[in-house]
Amino acid sequence: MSNIQPPEGSDGGSEEQSSISDEQWAAFLRDAAEGDGAAAPKEPSARARMVDRRFRNVLKAERKGRSPKGRAFRDRAGAVIPWMAVAAVVLVGAYQQGLLSWDRPPASGPAKAVALPGGGTSDGDRCGTKGYHHFPLPAAASSPAPQATPRPGPQLDLGSYGYSQSGRDAGTFSIGLLFAQGPKGSLKVSRTLGGEGVAVEIEGPDGLVAGAHGLPVTWDSPGKTGREDKTHIDLTGGGSGEITLPTLALCPGYDGNAVWKALQSPIDSSNTITGQPAYTLTVSVRDPGIGELRKSIGVPVGGNLLSANNLVPDGP
Repeated sequence: MSNIQPPEGSDGGSEEQSSISDEQWAAFLRDAAEGDGAAAPKEPSARARMVDRRFRNVLKAERKGRSPKGRAFRDRAGAVIPWMAVAAVVLVGAYQQGLLSWDRPPASGPAKAVALPGGGTSDGDRCGTKGYHHFPLPAAASSPAPQATPRPGPQLDLGSYGYSQSGRDAGTFSIGLLFAQGPKGSLKVSRTLGGEGVAVEIEGPDGLVAGAHGLPVTWDSPGKTGREDKTHIDLTGGGSGEITLPTLALCPGYDGNAVWKALQSPIDSSNTITGQPAYTLTVSVRDPGIGELRKSIGVPVGGNLLSANNLVPDGP
């Protein structure tokens, strides 16, 4: 009995390389041994074997999760996608709460003078300047005021001041102004304070941190009726108003909340003030009515200017 060679192109009868089953070969060998003369099973052509082999490889790859590269990509995607979903939820929540916004106004202004929302102009072109004031003030105006010392003539003091921010708003400083006529005399100033508005400067150890001039005042007391209604406000019994300073008036790199904290005087555990604030806030106004009152009561200095700051008064 002659030996039967494996089919051409086969690796020895591998099941994946040939379409002839073991049962077919066993039947052929029995027929050959019995001399029956049966023909050998027909071997598929080379092209048929190639197509069959490719089809088997495709099926095998499908069962094993495709190619190694495909599996690696799918594994990485499966690990990353849940975290991407979590990140998306966090970003959406932050945007809805105003913590993240692509259209949020800038946290500070440029190093140049710009118009401010609500009125006034920033002093961005003076950033870093030491001792700068839009209205030139005497040296004494930048020092702590003496405590419990009667001051003749008109007075300006700071009321409450603070910083607020909400939603996508960049934040604003609110500063209260308190006017008084002094021990005697009657103070009348225009509602626009001489048409020049209010000037504000915030200075730190490295110079000007924020500043603006021409800021409008929101008065708490209405003007008198008659000829003074449009141009003057009678503050004989004292009067108050408020100004707002937007963060656009901050010099580049400064944060509104950090600046506000630096305007507070340090205190100890018993809430006792222990020193001067790190930043000095100065507010000044200029109006002819101020000078007129001073002249009427014989105050020799000061002219048309009034100023106030956040420094702690000297003395006990």
